[in-house]
Amino acid sequence: MSQASSLFKRNVLPNKWFQAACIAVLVLIIYFVTSDRSTPYDHFVRLSDAMLHDRLYLLDVPDWMEVARVGDKGFVMEPPAPVVFILPWVAIWGLGTNQAIISIIVGAAAIGLLWVALKQLGWSLRCRMAMTALVALGTNFWWVSATGSVWMFAHVSAVFFLMAALVETTGKNRPWLVGLLVGLAGLSRLPVFLTFPFFAYTVCRGMNDRGRIIRRLMILGSTLGVMGGLYLLYTYGEYGTLSLGYEKGDFVNGALFSKGLFSISYIPRQINAILFQGPTFSDNFPFFRPSSMGLGLFFTTPALLYMFRAHLKDKLILAALGGSALTLIPILTYGATGFSQFGYRFSLDILPFMILLAASGMNYRLNKFKVAIIVLCCCINLWGMLTYP
Repeated sequence: MSQASSLFKRNVLPNKWFQAACIAVLVLIIYFVTSDRSTPYDHFVRLSDAMLHDRLYLLDVPDWMEVARVGDKGFVMEPPAPVVFILPWVAIWGLGTNQAIISIIVGAAAIGLLWVALKQLGWSLRCRMAMTALVALGTNFWWVSATGSVWMFAHVSAVFFLMAALVETTGKNRPWLVGLLVGLAGLSRLPVFLTFPFFAYTVCRGMNDRGRIIRRLMILGSTLGVMGGLYLLYTYGEYGTLSLGYEKGDFVNGALFSKGLFSISYIPRQINAILFQGPTFSDNFPFFRPSSMGLGLFFTTPALLYMFRAHLKDKLILAALGGSALTLIPILTYGATGFSQFGYRFSLDILPFMILLAASGMNYRLNKFKVAIIVLCCCINLWGMLTYP
């Protein structure tokens, strides 16, 4: 073996970022091949174009496009952080920019970030490989990334920034950067702001100096506060009032929102979508197909049942549970369950934490049965990619 080859294997192959890049490229190829690579719901491309023309509103919006309409102006109701990925391309390609392909790229990059975070957590190679494959191909993150519509790309963006925050908080752990990344995740999907208890724990993990802990929490909290304030300024710029944005949509006048955007009366509806929504029957082999309105979380990814065996004596796992529980409050009390989708897309708001919980429930070890369950998850999600209405 040549000296150059020896140096490459010794210095490059073990590098976590090189490994992450290879994984991201592999996932990118899979997502690209299985995607239609187009979406008519390219709201973020249109919003990026508007911003480049010093506007926050869209012009000439088709009647079928879901936006908040004020006269001849249309406003994108979803939070704006996904334009971070799209705006540079719109500056070059304009409204011809393909949002679905950007979604695929960002989704694949998020998987690479997951690999780095799990490496920094000290998980074994086998466990890292299994959990990375589970997220990439065994959850509806695959379908969401490959679809790339406005609602799905919002999830992809949120997961990317959460994975980046997980990398930072398990690495250099700078509270201002953790807060910035979590804030960007929240500016992609508003409920994700409520994951902050997990990151509040991790930025202070292992520290005993009370003054240092308070300073780091203040930096994290103030950064998140600024990000939340920026969103309110954004909605004020859109509507002239402080707003969540979603209440401006026509859909809130439908039967699903008879009690407003949020109500505890919606919880049974969400529980049914999470636990009991199954596939529909078909006349063609294999004689069932995904419901167009979603599929229960454990139908889509049965490996996540291991979350119920997570070791809550581990403070990191307890923090993941706390962040997940708080984030689920607005999700469970929201009027809609996600509309047209494969799986239950709102679960992606806590995807990194579900993986931490599931791995803990597996004791961070694999056996033939656990591998078989993960393979089954990948097959289910491939079935979803191939047969979703």
